[in-house]
Amino acid sequence: MHILLLSISLLITGFLFEERNETYKVHDLRTMLEIAAKNKEACEKLIKHLDGYNGKDPVVLGFEAAAHGIMAKHAWSPYYKMRYLRTSAKMFEEVIKEHPQVAEIRFLRYTLEYFIPRYLNMSEHMDEDKKVFLMSLLRYPNSDLDGEIIQNMRRFLLKHPDNLTEQEKKQLNNIKA
Repeated sequence: MHILLLSISLLITGFLFEERNETYKVHDLRTMLEIAAKNKEACEKLIKHLDGYNGKDPVVLGFEAAAHGIMAKHAWSPYYKMRYLRTSAKMFEEVIKEHPQVAEIRFLRYTLEYFIPRYLNMSEHMDEDKKVFLMSLLRYPNSDLDGEIIQNMRRFLLKHPDNLTEQEKKQLNNIKA
């Protein structure tokens, strides 16, 4: 069963990266990042794909930073895990410095930092990031976020509610996207 799922995942990954090799559409990047989180080869391809990006779209640059961070999950060596995390952190810092109010970038960093062990002291932006993206999330549909990312944010936060207040949980349950 696992082999079948892996085969299907690799087939989908191949389709995403071969057939749409030139895409930097946010919707496609969301799908690619989700697959990359589960599959090392897909993550490597996504990093290579995003390393070829020459544009200035801050969200695409945020996905590049997130892909490097996710690669730490797939790395075997602690040295390489830390190297990927440091690269990711530096990339996030650069893009957020230029675009501090872009909610999707803040959400990407928040989700990455959520899974970093606290003893590494690399999760210091979570409260600040949550404040920025939660503000946009709660303003929906009057925010710059589309329904897809609203659903993703809401689902993630309700699945991992330990950093939410009771009021924030209630507000999230009332969002319709």
